[in-house]
Amino acid sequence: MAVAHKIAAFDIVELTERVDDAPAGARGGVLELREGDMAMIEVTKPDLGPAARIVFAPLSKIRVIQPAPRD
Repeated sequence: MAVAHKIAAFDIVELTERVDDAPAGARGGVLELREGDMAMIEVTKPDLGPAARIVFAPLSKIRVIQPAPRD
């Protein structure tokens, strides 16, 4: 059975569905969590340009690619 990783700030994530101008498969880092079920993400791949690279995605539309180091 797979163990789900709880999404946290600084994790590298991938969108599983389109969010605003970011297509499914876009990757970036979680800047912060908001309202318990939304993540503010800075999309780094693909390059969306400065005006569109910050997206707010529901946690249900993202998956962790690389978790941030935890202490």
